[in-house]
Amino acid sequence: MRTVRDILSTKTINQIYSISPDLPTYDALKLMAEKDVGAIAVVQNGKLLGLLTEREYARRIVLEGKASRHTPVGDTMNTRLVFVDPAQSLEECMTLMTEKKMRYLPVMENGNFIGLVSIGDVVKNVIIDYKYNVEQLERYISGAHA
Repeated sequence: MRTVRDILSTKTINQIYSISPDLPTYDALKLMAEKDVGAIAVVQNGKLLGLLTEREYARRIVLEGKASRHTPVGDTMNTRLVFVDPAQSLEECMTLMTEKKMRYLPVMENGNFIGLVSIGDVVKNVIIDYKYNVEQLERYISGAHA
């Protein structure tokens, strides 16, 4: 089974997007739209403070009638994060995401934020593993009968 590290190895450093908590939420939304991502890390002085996702925007800006141009990212972000280690399996990630109803997991190594994995990343890689296992079983079965 693949690990979080396997997912991160397929991403480039340019795929980790971050923003300061002091900037307007609107700026974060623009960056998310430009990069076609559903979440952005909120970082200050190299420390991960939270995540801003489309869900937080919808619930903390739209539903509360706030203006994204005047509301700082720090007031919109989710600070109740669940972190994963690069060595954790994708099965563990799926379990965490399901139990905690989260779509994104920040990855921490030695106290440093090194990446972000999404439910899409996890599912895609689990499917790759399953396809590989099916192919191996098919080869075994056809080889056993040849």
